[in-house]
Amino acid sequence: MLMGVKNTINFFILSLKYNIKSSLEYKKSFIVQSIFMILNNGFFLIFWAVVFQTNEGQINGIEMNDILYLWSLPVASWGIANFFFGGFREINRYVLTGGLDTYILQPKNMLLNLATSKCDFGAFGDMMYGLVVGWIACGGSIWQYTQLLFYTILGTIITCATFVMVRIISIWLGEIEQVAHIYENTLLITLCNYPFEIFGGFMKFIMFTVVPAAYISHLPIKLLGKFDGRIFLWICLMTVVYTMMAIIIFYQSLKRYESGNHIAMKE
Repeated sequence: MLMGVKNTINFFILSLKYNIKSSLEYKKSFIVQSIFMILNNGFFLIFWAVVFQTNEGQINGIEMNDILYLWSLPVASWGIANFFFGGFREINRYVLTGGLDTYILQPKNMLLNLATSKCDFGAFGDMMYGLVVGWIACGGSIWQYTQLLFYTILGTIITCATFVMVRIISIWLGEIEQVAHIYENTLLITLCNYPFEIFGGFMKFIMFTVVPAAYISHLPIKLLGKFDGRIFLWICLMTVVYTMMAIIIFYQSLKRYESGNHIAMKE
């Protein structure tokens, strides 16, 4: 068993190594994409800074530091998920083209193999942006920043789990790229990046269930302000729940997968 775990870790490290090497083969493209992602996120902070300046530093109890956290935790989680585990967002394409054949036949953990099959270069900018803004929001406190990094890891796990669950339903529904794009790039990001207080009761319910924005962003930020053991345990529990749901849904859905009879190397 220990040997199996060791081999899995070695495979994961090796896959990440080759993904990073691949991204650095196109240095100019990698740098440009990262810079544009950082600038894109930065414009939102500028917008919020202007809003708070015109409202004497706060709006209904919300301060600029709260916005920094909102543009740190979820953005870093999103960046890590897409940069290191970008293959999860390719699952629907593999399903439709029969590309899953390659991964089913390989003697490796299939989900881990899929996760590391792609690397989103631009997501590196999101990752670095989120981590830097988080350091600023923490005011240089190493202990608080350590907590932020821990919640970022949990947020990354939940983000990856949602990618799997949303993308694997292509086995049942066919082409769902637009639906997945709306869910991930509109619902998930928007609900994570805006203050919890501005949403109504129904949207808050959605944020605790269908779109787990509360566990990626809002509850961890609340803990960074004041630790609460019950909320901490709840976040950890829901991280496990979403992960287990993703695994179960993925492997149950595979039973409906129709092979494309592809003979191909891993991309």
